[in-house]
Amino acid sequence: MQIEDGIGKGYKATVDSENRLLTLSVTKTLERHINEDEGNSYNLLFSQAPTANDDCILYMLNSSVDKMVVEGMWLYVSGACEVYYAFADTGTRNGAVTLTPVNLNSASGSVAEGTFERGADLDGGAATVTIGNPLNLFKFTAETATSIFNFEQDLIITKNNAMVVLCDTAGVTVTGTVIFNYHP
Repeated sequence: MQIEDGIGKGYKATVDSENRLLTLSVTKTLERHINEDEGNSYNLLFSQAPTANDDCILYMLNSSVDKMVVEGMWLYVSGACEVYYAFADTGTRNGAVTLTPVNLNSASGSVAEGTFERGADLDGGAATVTIGNPLNLFKFTAETATSIFNFEQDLIITKNNAMVVLCDTAGVTVTGTVIFNYHP
């Protein structure tokens, strides 16, 4: 039995004397494939200090039919605090400033599908967004250099669901970059 290339060019696969398929292959990480071939990888930069303890300072809502996959975050804090993130619903936010994620493929015309906002107290005042239980916590004992936090299990945000970032200490500025992509 011969194995053909599947695209009609007539190439045949070869096996060795032990019936092992001879191949030369190129591999890519899924993240590289999404960025290079689909042009759907993004960074979202933000900088915000909460006005009170445990204020929501970043809101990311996925409006795409594809899953929003959050790979990790770069974070810098200006003082001792705890930064944590959680899933949230789609309620209204208080004092929101719109952010625009940057596509990581200069040849792609794709834009991130969703709502991306920062604010000093997104869950306060007349806000109706409900925040779930914290998914992870980053504890800082003082001002820090920028550090990367890779999520060992990527955070999956499905259509019409959101992720939020909160800070437990009023007046501490949290500056970060959220690394994410969209994939079916």
